[in-house]
Amino acid sequence: MQYKVSFISVLFVICPIHAEEIQRSTMTSCAYQAGTAREIQTIRQTEGDDWSQFEQKVMKIYKEGQGRTDLLAIAKMVYLQPTEVSVNEVYAKTFSACVKLTEGEADSA
Repeated sequence: MQYKVSFISVLFVICPIHAEEIQRSTMTSCAYQAGTAREIQTIRQTEGDDWSQFEQKVMKIYKEGQGRTDLLAIAKMVYLQPTEVSVNEVYAKTFSACVKLTEGEADSA
């Protein structure tokens, strides 16, 4: 019986720590995605590329793989917004959308 009580006590301690780690990982991932979106918007505003020009540059620079796929997915979200949107607003919108999606609160398409 004492073993069961000890085991259950350990579970109560470990579960919140595990949830905290998942939340930290989510925040880190979303911050990375939002930072990438901010940089894409900066490039977009500086170089004046439209979507097809940016996509072609990425296709030439990066080999096919998950990294390029993820970069283009983030870029597509950025290019759906007006060029005039500030880089900080792009960051905030991307971060918020990522967190909502991760937490299952995003609007379904």
